[in-house]
Amino acid sequence: MATTEDRLLAAGQRARAAEKRGEDMLAGEEWRRYRLIRDTGRDPDELLAEGIALSTQAVELAAQR
Repeated sequence: MATTEDRLLAAGQRARAAEKRGEDMLAGEEWRRYRLIRDTGRDPDELLAEGIALSTQAVELAAQR
């Protein structure tokens, strides 16, 4: 079974390879996968707080329009 570090390394390699080939959509998907793998080790309360802060920012930006 692959470790988190192995999975991060593989996702990063796939993302960089896709970027090199000019496959922007695939590269974006692989970087999202990389962040998801990385975030699995984070504290759930920290992730929740970050999500709330981002939502608050989005509401403030939308109100400025």
